[in-house]
Amino acid sequence: MKFIQSKKSLVLAVMSTVLLSACDSDTVDDSPTSVTKDVSLQFAAKINGADFNCGQTYTGVGTGGNDYVANDFRMYVHEAHIHDDSTGNTYHLDLTQDGVWQLDDLAMLDFENNSNGCTGTPNTNTAISGKVTLPSTVDLASTEVCFSVGVPADKNHIDSATAVSPLNASGMLWAWKIGRKYIRIDGIGDPAGANQTFNLHLGAQGCPGASATAAPTSACTVPNTFEVCVDDFNVSTDVIAVDPGFVFEGSNVAANLAGAPGCQSFVDDNDCEEIMPRLGLDYTYGRVSGTASTHTAGQRLFSKQ
Repeated sequence: MKFIQSKKSLVLAVMSTVLLSACDSDTVDDSPTSVTKDVSLQFAAKINGADFNCGQTYTGVGTGGNDYVANDFRMYVHEAHIHDDSTGNTYHLDLTQDGVWQLDDLAMLDFENNSNGCTGTPNTNTAISGKVTLPSTVDLASTEVCFSVGVPADKNHIDSATAVSPLNASGMLWAWKIGRKYIRIDGIGDPAGANQTFNLHLGAQGCPGASATAAPTSACTVPNTFEVCVDDFNVSTDVIAVDPGFVFEGSNVAANLAGAPGCQSFVDDNDCEEIMPRLGLDYTYGRVSGTASTHTAGQRLFSKQ
């Protein structure tokens, strides 16, 4: 009898399993499907809110409200991605490998056209383009886009003689040990008066090695890259403004403090005290004779137009 009872239990268990399996097979998979979409993040160069043009004079720049003329406006960005606020997930933008402006996950933005006193190249690039694969539920009409400013360490110190575009842009190269200029914005403050060169050159610091013309012997202690995220962004229609006028708001562009003209990221460059915090960076590494800024609101270079 015990054997018969066990057999009945076995039959019931098998039937239950079959029924459960049948129920499971009827369950609808409501997880979102993945889609791949073309994305082009558009950027627009500005100075104090006005469109940037080579040779144009911009008024009211810096603490003295001076005129300012920019003659170079280029930068590197990398690691562009979509951040979905609702889930916290990120989706990498696979850049189009165009052989000119984009290499792996790195891109160069070039807003000048070598005219009217600008010193770069005739060609311009104002967008980061590629494809992103993400769930169909992610709303690209209202999302957060992020990217990092600068050059990744594994590319920053590549020999310019053998580097491929856009790493071979000679105007963006510092000494080999330091690597590239992540940002190059050159200009003249108060051109009709003081005629003061006032530049913004951002790059790595604390790069060890005896020779400036060789790659560093180990990682730079101050990479000086920074991440930017722009929220509530419509990927199809919105534009990211790049405006150094806001970065210069705490600086006198008609005068130069200790160090190179403007802020060039070096140690004891007192113009960097107000500029670096407005890039979201800490200038503690370079402070020798200067005074720390009271600016705590983060980067001011990029915003939604």
